[in-house]
This record gives sequence, structure tokens and C-alpha cells, in this order.
Amino acid sequence: MKDFTVYFLVRLVISIVQALSLRQARAFAEFMAWLANDVLHIRKRLLNENLRHAFPELSPKEIHKLSLKVWRHLFLMVIETAFAERKIHLSNWKKFVTLENEEKPLQALYEHRPLIYATGHLGNFEFAGYIMGLIGIPPYSVARTLDNPYLNDYLGEFRRSTGQAIIPKKDAAPLLDQAMKMGRSVVILTDQYAGEKGLWVKSFGRDVSTYKVVPILAKMFDAPVVLSAPIRHGEELFHFTIRVQEVLDPKIHTELTSPKVMAQWYNSVFEELIRMAPAQYWWIHNRWREKPKKQKKQ
Repeated sequence: MKDFTVYFLVRLVISIVQALSLRQARAFAEFMAWLANDVLHIRKRLLNENLRHAFPELSPKEIHKLSLKVWRHLFLMVIETAFAERKIHLSNWKKFVTLENEEKPLQALYEHRPLIYATGHLGNFEFAGYIMGLIGIPPYSVARTLDNPYLNDYLGEFRRSTGQAIIPKKDAAPLLDQAMKMGRSVVILTDQYAGEKGLWVKSFGRDVSTYKVVPILAKMFDAPVVLSAPIRHGEELFHFTIRVQEVLDPKIHTELTSPKVMAQWYNSVFEELIRMAPAQYWWIHNRWREKPKKQKKQ
């Protein structure tokens, strides 16, 4: 009953947002950002700590201003997801989305090579999956199943609306193997905490644990790894550049194919992308944690 009540409230809020004009929706995002950051102080300690570590040169006032922008981005994401199916179609998507440096990934798909999009919680990653499906290259995306089954089904409908296939994070190996063998593109969020047994590398000068799945799949299937993110143009709703920052081809960049080296490579490149639009990153998730003592000794 609790799950359904939460689902009902979420659907109610989204219905209200969908009835607003885009100008009103933007004002709603501003209000909700202020409420979450300055009134309710949601994850305030974690958010401020992550921002201080990443940008030690910023003053407390600048950190506060950036944290407000982070929350505003999160609520703008909700608005864009709510309006996407009504607003953006196959006939007009180029008015809203710019593809940058996509030549190499598209060439790999044309050659029927599997492709790994190594991305993270930057920009509107949900929107990117929607667009990729819309333009005819629907990816297989690895995603964690939400605890609330009603919300999970609701979000799943949006994710699959343009052909995107969702691979549950738990027990994903067989479906990933199948997607790779079919020469499909797979989207993996690389900035999630992978536990004590993950690959420990550096991000923003701090230890992070990342999953081994990207280097393992890349090596097994000779799959190029694409570092990409959908970054919003300032405060413009729906206007994005899906930017390919770098591409690692295991057939060419053999020196980067060992798991630890590749993991450090894509974390370093993704850090470059985050620094381009720091307000559009999910600083509220607990990615940076204490490295186990055993790992430190090794």
C-alpha cells in the first residue's frame, strides 16, 4: 500500500507539471530546488562535502550557489522526462539535440561491432536513451530495478517507448553477453559505487570503486568504449548536446585494455566531462567512500 501511495503522489505531481507551460515548469524547478536545498536540506552534508572536495577553490557562497543549481538540474530532468514524448518526435528532434563527434561510434555500429557507451549521472541520461531509440539506434541500458514496483514499471514504459531495452543490473551478465554477440550498443553508468571488491581508481583526486564489467566486455568482444554524456545548453529545456568525448578501441589502444588502466582512463575522461557542466552532475549520490584497508595495503 505504501508503494502505491508513493506512486500515486509521483504521478499526481507529474500530471500537474504536464499541465504547466514550460516557463511555469522552469519556475516550479526553481522553487523545488530552493525547497530541497535551503529548507529541507536533503543530503546537504553529502552534497556540500562532494562539491568541496571536487572544487576546493570555491568559496562557501559559491558552493551554495552550485548546490542550488544541482537540485534545479534534477527537477529539470523530471520536467524533461514528463514532456519528452509530447515535445520531441522523429520529425523535429534535430531542433533540440546536437550530436557531437558521433562518427566513430556510428561507424562501429555500421560494421556490426558491439559498442559500449560508458557514461554516468551527468546531464539528462534518461533523455539520451530516449533520443537514441528515436533516431534508430536503441541501446541496451543497464539499470537498477527500483524498489517501488509501480514506479519501476512507470519509468520502464518511458525508457522503452522508443525501443530502448532495459537490462536489470542484478544478474545482467547473460543479457549483456547476448547484446554484445548481436553487435548492439550497450549503455553502462560507470560512476556507481561497486563495493569493496570493485576496481579502485581515482576520480577528482579521491578513491572510487568502479565495476569491472566495462573492461571485461570490451576485451572479450573487441568492443569500442565510448565516453559520452548528454549535456544541457544552459537553462534551455530539452536543448542538449550528446557529446562523445573520447573513444577507446581495444584493437588500436592495446595499452589501455587491462581492467585497472581502462577503468582509470574512463573515470579520468568522465571527470573532464563533469567539469564542463558541474551543475548537471548527481553530486548527491554517495560515490566516494573510504577505501578498505586491505585494498590500501595491496
